[in-house]
Amino acid sequence: MNPVAARRGVVWSAHGVGVGGAGCLLWAFSVPGFAVLIAMAAVAILGVAVVLWTVGAQLSHSTGRTWPWWLPLGPAMAVVMLVLLVTGVPLRARWALSRDAFEAVVAELPERSPATGFDPVRVPTTVGSYRITRAYLVSGGVVFYEENGAFFDDAGFAYLPDGPTPSLGNGSFESPVFRPLGGGWYRWTASW
Repeated sequence: MNPVAARRGVVWSAHGVGVGGAGCLLWAFSVPGFAVLIAMAAVAILGVAVVLWTVGAQLSHSTGRTWPWWLPLGPAMAVVMLVLLVTGVPLRARWALSRDAFEAVVAELPERSPATGFDPVRVPTTVGSYRITRAYLVSGGVVFYEENGAFFDDAGFAYLPDGPTPSLGNGSFESPVFRPLGGGWYRWTASW
């Protein structure tokens, strides 16, 4: 095989695998907790991309090219991916696309009396782009459990227009942590 064609193949493979791994990692952090198994697979895929990128750089150097145009693409992609993760863009973007569907579900739910606890309620198994495993009417709103959760912990979304109250932490819903998404919506995680 032609050495130039081999180098190009390795370089394009490195960037393609890198984009795939980055996409998987961003998807893993687009849920209220994070999808651990997807994140682990993404890190492995990104490791393969780093190896391919390094091999491509070595092949370029061996052909006398000391600074190929594509060399900074891999590190630049890594920086962009890290900025997106740190700023929470994956979750906020996916939530923005799914919010109307959640609001439609909440609009169809029965009214609650403030004195009752966690009452199961039927909701669709898919709301927006999220898989919902169960939902509960709670004092002041509704709590949705998202399928991926946070590995060993639970995670999901909650509609609490008056904000979360201490009464939400009960025996099976321990130490809930609510982070606002705006408009009375929260993402939450809870350990058990």
